[in-house]
Parts: sequence; structure tokens; C-alpha cells
Amino acid sequence: MPFAPPSIRRREVPFRAALGPRPGLGLGVTAIFLYWLSLYLFVPVLAPQAHRLGAGVGGVGLVLGAYGFVQFLLRVPTGVWSDRLGRRRPFLLAALVACAVAAVGMALAPNPLVLGIFRGVSGLGACGWVAITLLFAEFFPPEATARAFGLVGFLSSGSQLVGMFLGGMLAQLGGYRLSFFGAAVAALVGLGAAVAVREPPQRAAGEPPAPLRLRLAVVRRPSVQVASGLAVASQFVLFVTSYGFVPFLGATRFAAGGAALGVLTVCAGLPQALTSLGSGVLAARLPARTIALVGFLVAAGGTAALPWVPTLPALDAAAAVVGAGLGLIGPTLMTTAVRDCEPALRGSAMGFYQSIYAIGMFGGPALSGWVGTHLGMGGLFSTTAALAMVAGGLSFRLLGARRPLRAAH
Repeated sequence: MPFAPPSIRRREVPFRAALGPRPGLGLGVTAIFLYWLSLYLFVPVLAPQAHRLGAGVGGVGLVLGAYGFVQFLLRVPTGVWSDRLGRRRPFLLAALVACAVAAVGMALAPNPLVLGIFRGVSGLGACGWVAITLLFAEFFPPEATARAFGLVGFLSSGSQLVGMFLGGMLAQLGGYRLSFFGAAVAALVGLGAAVAVREPPQRAAGEPPAPLRLRLAVVRRPSVQVASGLAVASQFVLFVTSYGFVPFLGATRFAAGGAALGVLTVCAGLPQALTSLGSGVLAARLPARTIALVGFLVAAGGTAALPWVPTLPALDAAAAVVGAGLGLIGPTLMTTAVRDCEPALRGSAMGFYQSIYAIGMFGGPALSGWVGTHLGMGGLFSTTAALAMVAGGLSFRLLGARRPLRAAH
């Protein structure tokens, strides 16, 4: 039987209706929360652990970069494979297993090389996010995709925030290794929840998967390419600021200790989680290009203010502004990347999108270190803010003037 992609409805439904009872949704939320918890519990201690094991500045950078580099290599194959199988849940299960193995391996690593290898394994676990986002969206009607991605962005950002906060507390209570072992426990508990998730069917019985040429051809679609390219900029900003030099600035300029850095993490992450959730509501009222433009400009303003803040509370406030802007961007671009793709091709599109934005995840820290060395912290944040402003202008121009998704009446 030839492949015949089903049509896609594009009308939005009210948010409350989109969140109606669906079998497996609660378990899916639990599994996703624990999945991201297992990936971020040890983040506050990863660089210090690499240094403690003997890594210099360059070695620490390689350990940190292994996570994004593996995702850059493998997220496209992950998306194509998930479309081929016509199932997403196996990738959630495999990702949680990889997260558990990685956490235990990093806890027991005797040197920076082994630590970097298992950090790469955690990147392999993160590749599962390609299929997991689509699995979550499948619990909602097709016309609620934007709001589903807004909610999944909230879950992602929120659980990462909780993970980093708890990870720091665990390290303070029982040493660095306790954070890694805690991540392994979170992954295993999440695995138990994921096993009970029942995946909605993607294809009718006997329907063949899309041919490989069609799955690979999605990368030529303008919506996929534009969203992916803009996402590189958003990830660059994120990994230079919230996950990079904002904590460094707090520790070096204002002598922020563990508790103060924990507050700084919350200030950066909580607004991002909340605006991610709100982006789905805005999608019913504003075009994607407007939401992305506002997000990039807000993030640019917060980033530009970072080197000039006079106090630690002011740094908290600037970090919150950056996070609020970035939270608007992620779900909006994710929706753009898949909204014109048939359901049977969305894994391939999502794999390309997430693989390309991984360039910002490992390229941001590497390039920003070079910029910071030559231009100082002021030059680093100024150039990052300029990049965000350019990305905002490009998003408004390239995402088009498509009307917002309206609620069905």
C-alpha cells in the first residue's frame, strides 16, 4: 500500500479542552519530569568534579561539550528511526536507561577521560528528547500542538531547574557523587513510570512507514530550516548566559556562594519555565514571528545588562529577564519546525531541528570562552546580546506573517 500521509488540522482548541483526561498523560508527565531531573541533578557539580579529577580549563570544556556534540551527531538518526518504527515510547525507555548508566559512570569515573565518555552517554540519553516531545504531543489533539509544546517546554525547564537546585543540595549534604547517584535513581524511577505509559497509535494497522527519501526530505522544508537556524541562536544565548557565564559572574564579581548561586539559578530558570507555558496560550493570539521577536529582544536586553549590574540582586533580575525571553522562543520554534509536517514525518523534522540547535549547545561555550578571553566579560555579553537582536530580526522576517492559530468555536 503506498504511503499516504494524513492531513493535518491547524485549528487550535481551548487550552482546558486540550488538557482533558487522556490515558497515560499523568505517567508521561512523571516520566518526563524524572527524565530531565536525571540529566540535570549533577550539572552544578560536573565542572568541579572534572577539575577535581585533574582536568584543566580546556579539559573541563571538553567534558561539558561532549553532551551537546553527541546530540548533534545522533538526533537526526533518532528522529528518522522513530518515524520508521512508528513508535516513540521505546526511545523514552532507552533514554532513561542511558541516563542511569551515564550517571553511575560519571559518579565512579576515575579520571576526566572516563567522565567525558559518560557525559557523552548522557548526551545519548538526551537524544531521546526528539521522540519524547512528539510522544507527549500525541496525547493531545493535533490542533493543540502549540500548547502541547508549551507545556512540554514548561516541564523541561521546570524539571531542569528543580534538578540543578536539588543537585546542589545533595552535593552539599553528601559530596559530589551523591548528586550523580541521585540522578541515576531519578532515571530508574522514571523508567518505572515510562513502562506503564501507553502510547497512542501513530499509524493505522498495516499502514507502511513513510519512505526514507520522504523522511530525509523534510530537512529541505523552509519552516524546518528557519526554525532550526534560529534555535541555534537561542541555545547559544542560553548556554552562554544561564548555563555558562552568569553563575561565573556571580561567583567572581559578587563572591556568591552555593546558596546565592542556587537563588541565581532559580531566578534564571523559573521565568523561562513560566513563559514556556505561556507561549502556548500566546500562539492562539499572535503569529510565531511576533512571539519569537519579542523573546529574542527581551533576552537581548537582559544579556546586555549583565556586565553592568552593580549588585547580586540586580544580576538575579537580569538573569530572570534573559530566562523569560528564552522561554518564549523554544516552544514557538519547536512548533514551527513540525507544524507543516505530516505526523509520520515529524520525528525526522524534530530530529533535524534538535540536532542543529545542539550546535549552539556545544559551540556557545567553546566560542564564548575565546571571545571572553579577548574582549572580556563585557564584550562577551555584548556580542551575545547583538546575536540575539539579529536573530530576533531574522525571526520576524523569515518566519512569515502566518496568522495565529485560533481556538475552535
